Amino acid sequence: MTVFCAFVLGIVQGFTEFLPISSSGHLILTQKLFGLQPDLFLNVAMHFGTLVAVVVFYKKQLWQMLKHPFCKKAKLVYIATLPTVAIGFLAKLFLPSALDGVLLPLGFALTFVLLLTSQFAKKQKHNLLTTKYATGFLCGVVQGIAVLPGLSRSGSTICFLKFCKTKNKDATELSFLMSIPVILGSMVLLGFDVVQTQTAVDIFPVFVGMATSFVFGYLSLGILNKIAQSGNFANFAPYVIFPFLLSCIIL
Repeated sequence: MTVFCAFVLGIVQGFTEFLPISSSGHLILTQKLFGLQPDLFLNVAMHFGTLVAVVVFYKKQLWQMLKHPFCKKAKLVYIATLPTVAIGFLAKLFLPSALDGVLLPLGFALTFVLLLTSQFAKKQKHNLLTTKYATGFLCGVVQGIAVLPGLSRSGSTICFLKFCKTKNKDATELSFLMSIPVILGSMVLLGFDVVQTQTAVDIFPVFVGMATSFVFGYLSLGILNKIAQSGNFANFAPYVIFPFLLSCIIL
């Protein structure tokens, strides 16, 4: 893996991890275009970079959750994580080919439909204190289904919460707080794969990919939080057409 390729992949991972356009789908497309084999150690490092980005961005909320581990916000994250972990584990066990990008066009198509229809969500009235635990659980189910490459995790969870009448800012915040255990889980699974392969690691490209994913992950969080104020996530739908068509051509 060259430094340039690691830099490009870091940009793709960081910038698309939190925007509702699917980071996993974009990574698969980028690797196909560059003719690259997936680098497991680099993937772990890039996930770590985006994890640090969301922790830094939401440091105040996370600190409050650490001080009050059984507050409503923390409980929603716990409840949502349970079905996500279960679905992700079952998918990796029984549908590994789907996670490798075989259904990538389908994932992008579903993301397009979700984003486009999100503008028809009824007026939001719930904040994180009034959001029901059942809503948190079902949001975790949606997040678990979004392990399908091309199906945006953030897009799926934010749009689902909007349809449940959760306010845009609160839906965005909960979606990204929910992403922390998911990213941690992905790092653990990738870490096991790294140990099993026992391949030599070139540290500098890995560091470049990690640093780049952190910087661009932080930037994308800022962008989406600005967009969340208006709640017009349907603006991303036209863009998703391009990776959808590209995935149909190159896969």
